[in-house]
Amino acid sequence: MLTTSRVPLVSLVLALAGLATSIYLTIAHYGSPELLVCAENSVVDCASVTSSEQSKLFGIPVADLGTAFYAAMTLLCLPQAWRSPNRWIGWARLGATGVGVLMVVYLVAAELFLIGKICLWCTVVHVITLALAALLVTAELRTSNV
Repeated sequence: MLTTSRVPLVSLVLALAGLATSIYLTIAHYGSPELLVCAENSVVDCASVTSSEQSKLFGIPVADLGTAFYAAMTLLCLPQAWRSPNRWIGWARLGATGVGVLMVVYLVAAELFLIGKICLWCTVVHVITLALAALLVTAELRTSNV
């Protein structure tokens, strides 16, 4: 069982892993989808997913949005942020993670129902986002005794 004292470290590790993966996807987006190390078959095809119409939201590449999200989450999960008495930092962490989960729902639906392909690297980011959300919500519930 994860103790509340380990939450800051685990959240930072998850945020850094999400940032690294998002940067990799951003580099591949601007370089070439062929840079993605991804087995391709009838269902798994990272290049098709990352170059699809759904790979942009309001004209902004989803990879850029992921990089920005995880850069912000990394800052919000730094030890100094966790030690801050400012309660808004905690709320910003939870709120941003909520937005991240909504993006995951949209992107998974787009992969499954619109594109018909799965990107394994995108799935890594989705799993990290869901794990981070679960960690932060659970920690918040434990500390607030709800």
